[in-house]
Amino acid sequence: MQTEFPNNIEAVFRKVSVTPPINDVYPDFFFGIPSGVLDDVYARIGIIRAADTPVLILAVDTLGFGVAEISVLEDVIGDATGIPPTRILITGSHSHSAPILCPVDLFGGFSPYFEGLCDRVAELARDLLSRMEPATLSFGKSRCDFNVNRRLITPEGTCVSGPNPDGVVDKSVPILACHRADGSLAGVFFSYCCHPTILLGPEVSGDYPGQTQLALEARHRQAVALYLPGMFGNVRPNLSDGDGRFRKGTPIDAQRCGSLLADAVDDALKVCDPISVDMIRTQRLHRPLPLDKPPSCQTLNEIAAQAVKSAQASDDEKARQSWYHAGYQLAMRQWVQQIRLEGVERRVPTAVDYTFSRWDIGDVHLITFSGEFFLEYGLYAQSLLGSDRTFTLGYTQGCQTYVPTAQALIEGGYEPNAYKRWRQSAPFAPQVEEAVKAAIRELVEA
Repeated sequence: MQTEFPNNIEAVFRKVSVTPPINDVYPDFFFGIPSGVLDDVYARIGIIRAADTPVLILAVDTLGFGVAEISVLEDVIGDATGIPPTRILITGSHSHSAPILCPVDLFGGFSPYFEGLCDRVAELARDLLSRMEPATLSFGKSRCDFNVNRRLITPEGTCVSGPNPDGVVDKSVPILACHRADGSLAGVFFSYCCHPTILLGPEVSGDYPGQTQLALEARHRQAVALYLPGMFGNVRPNLSDGDGRFRKGTPIDAQRCGSLLADAVDDALKVCDPISVDMIRTQRLHRPLPLDKPPSCQTLNEIAAQAVKSAQASDDEKARQSWYHAGYQLAMRQWVQQIRLEGVERRVPTAVDYTFSRWDIGDVHLITFSGEFFLEYGLYAQSLLGSDRTFTLGYTQGCQTYVPTAQALIEGGYEPNAYKRWRQSAPFAPQVEEAVKAAIRELVEA
């Protein structure tokens, strides 16, 4: 099939393996050194050029990139291609069985592994600019049904972790497809709103996003599939036991969910509508989100006491704990030290910066946030721009802590209190919801 190209669009897609080790070094994992590789992990690049101006999307199988790590990646991509940072989107799939490239607990991104990943990405991006070819873009949407809200509210109004079928959830699977002149699929961007927490080691894996990408690439041999993480801070796979509680996932679960999502992407490919693109417009904001007061001295003492108790546990007690437990408790003790020092030195932060971006590709919109935002914020953006052709993405230009709604701060639970793991000095203030919505409105009204 031959395709007309009225808008002078060019595009190219490729991927490169980032399965560790790289430079003879493993990155951090939640489960220590992996016992093997369940499925290879990749850095995938898609470049689209309209009006002689390219944009680049980098999608990597990783827990996420820290803000500092993102800055380095933007620089190396920019040096290799000449593309400015505002026209580069960098996403991490958030697989919990993939390399950790962000500051969480005792972990961090900077290492010889990260240097090697940067080198591979830069080399691939540089090469791709010389391989652009005429293309058409189209948009489609379907549904997939394996996700569920993970915040179950008790009769007392507090939150526990559990499947909440009545909670907010997004089942849609939006895609942006790119076809060559001969009609073959060159690449497809797709998104889904679901935490990749089916697996937690002990093998390297891209979890369901990685399985989906690999399945699509096996079905469409000349194409590259790029997963764009949805806004799933409070949404996860609906894997439950007979008592209505979440159960541990298995490799079979990851493969099954990946196959279901690949089917949904293929369904969307069958109903795609062409997109007319004269130019690709991009915008980026950095806005402060307000913090509440740090925890009290009593609370800090209790956290430190628990960490010390864990460190001084008997060998038998330690043997019953996970590999991760000791590192987490040490991270909490160091966090207490950080907060104490900030107070003494009178440099207690009152806000933390997050990155918000908007891309317009014809009449398709991408709204992206640099953290683990609750789905409600994505739905708010869609209510302003229209849900039909709006991608709302988290974990883009950085993987920062959970950003809950004002109501979730009242309900409590894991997500509003996870800020300590991300080395944030205090929980968010109730005003955070309006601050996020103000940033969204600023993007929408620009």
